[in-house]
Amino acid sequence: FSEALSVKIPSFHVGLITFGILYNPISEITGILMNFISRKFEYQADDFAKFHYDKNELISALKKLSKKSLSNLTPHKASVFVHYSHPTLLNRVKNLMTN
Repeated sequence: FSEALSVKIPSFHVGLITFGILYNPISEITGILMNFISRKFEYQADDFAKFHYDKNELISALKKLSKKSLSNLTPHKASVFVHYSHPTLLNRVKNLMTN
């Protein structure tokens, strides 16, 4: 790797910089995958709560949390896909109101 960066003598510092350069795109891809999985688990948790507790209470609690944290109610779908580890409030409420 050090030759690719035009460094004649390999060193720890060059290796660390190279690792950072190579790790960044891999980290982005794994982050998107982990966010997708996390959102699926959130829907499963909401479904569990819906069937074992009052869904209206959960909706009320989610609205309070969203209001206190000043959440964006209508983020762009691409932004949700890449950056959000939890479903948006509107999507969670829609999921809770079904069935």
